[in-house]
Amino acid sequence: MEVTVHDIDEVSIYFQEELSLDHEPSLNHWAWIIAEGEMEDGGTNWDYEYERAWMSLDAEFNYTYEYREVV
Repeated sequence: MEVTVHDIDEVSIYFQEELSLDHEPSLNHWAWIIAEGEMEDGGTNWDYEYERAWMSLDAEFNYTYEYREVV
């Protein structure tokens, strides 16, 4: 079977939106792990611990808290 350039382009387009094998786990994964740890340390409400962990991670990775003077 002969593979042409056209065939290779179709394959790369198909895999273009796929995550690479060495990608970082999602924030959901880390929030789950943190919530599980909090429950082992005496937490009483898993949903609360998960939401708290998610909000903390979201704030850490998606927002900057730099002071900017508005002129």
